[in-house]
Amino acid sequence: MSETEAVNALLEQWVSAVNAGDLDAWSATLADDATVMPPNAPAVTGIESLLPWMVETFFDPFNVQLSCTFDDVDPAEDVVFARGSYELSLTPKDGGPVIEDSGKFVNVFKRQQDDSFKYSIAMWNSNNPAPGQ
Repeated sequence: MSETEAVNALLEQWVSAVNAGDLDAWSATLADDATVMPPNAPAVTGIESLLPWMVETFFDPFNVQLSCTFDDVDPAEDVVFARGSYELSLTPKDGGPVIEDSGKFVNVFKRQQDDSFKYSIAMWNSNNPAPGQ
């Protein structure tokens, strides 16, 4: 499997896990030292910090519907850089209006000791105006 095929499969795994609210499947896509860089918030680094962050930020309060596509994938030996676009719909579990978002993202994947790839950095930002604007 090529690097491009590997990271495309990993993106599919990430999206499926997020949409299912499956923390174990989502965490399986991450390197132990992964960093998530969400918009309008501090970076979160390390699997021990990422798991509770994901539950508190997405899985507990929302039913998530995410779709992503890569626009460009650039393999470079043990690292793959990819950028793309996303569509996101967050339905509050306790009621309230659905939050719709679209934007762009950059992912960095790192080759693991078993020759697989895992997410090292996931960074995204919205095409919508920032809150309060």
